[in-house]
Amino acid sequence: MAEHRVRKNNIIYIIPDDELFRKWKDDEAFIDEYGRLMNRKPHRVLRELKHYVEDAPTVQQRTSVPPATPTGRRSSIKDYLKDTARDTAMEASDIIIDWAVDKFFYEVLPNVWHEHIVPFYHRTKKALTSKELKADAVLAKSKASTDIAVKQPKAYTKMTQEEADAEKRKVLYHWMGMLSSLKKLHDAGEIDIDTTLAQLTDPEMLKRVNGFLRENPNLLETDKYIVLHGVLGRDLYEEQQLVPIRAAEITAVAEKYGYDPRNDKMEDNHNG
Repeated sequence: MAEHRVRKNNIIYIIPDDELFRKWKDDEAFIDEYGRLMNRKPHRVLRELKHYVEDAPTVQQRTSVPPATPTGRRSSIKDYLKDTARDTAMEASDIIIDWAVDKFFYEVLPNVWHEHIVPFYHRTKKALTSKELKADAVLAKSKASTDIAVKQPKAYTKMTQEEADAEKRKVLYHWMGMLSSLKKLHDAGEIDIDTTLAQLTDPEMLKRVNGFLRENPNLLETDKYIVLHGVLGRDLYEEQQLVPIRAAEITAVAEKYGYDPRNDKMEDNHNG
């Protein structure tokens, strides 16, 4: 690795190796007023540089033309002061910018995340979960036909696309709620396992659920997609095409919770 000599303000600084020279050349590092090679991001000292004052041959050039010497000297001093002021200002601005960026990313953003975004997420999740469970219990007790609930608005109500998506989302969330809460609600005596499983695996219901998911892959919100993905244990889409949900998969989920279709009862799964 070769040494490199860099001139700054009539001072020659020696950069000891190619890697540090590349950083300086690519403006990833700079030489501060103390003769140190500083990394820009993160802001830290890379190397204390050896340096010496350059013997400027420009003095002889000035003396060779006597009439121009006073003007040249004043111009040289003025240029030197300008360069010094500009370099100092640039280095100071780099330090301020680095400090501001570090402050924003390492202090401001984490505080906003923990103090505002995380609590808001937990409050919203708790409220949505509570509302879904209450809706599931009411709908399950009433044993109302889901097909009738879906068909009634079609005959008499004109709906916008947003309203239609909202109603379809309700049907999907109700179906998902029964599926994910199958064992909990059964153990609490809220639903009859056979009736609920029959609703979940009803061909028309599965056809409707698959149809909703096929026509609009974005119908499910992210957290609901994650829930359904976790319950089924697989992705819903492959190469942007829906893999239809089958009745056998629903029965397998019920069996995982301890449901034995051979004797139609729930059994405690002591083996986890």
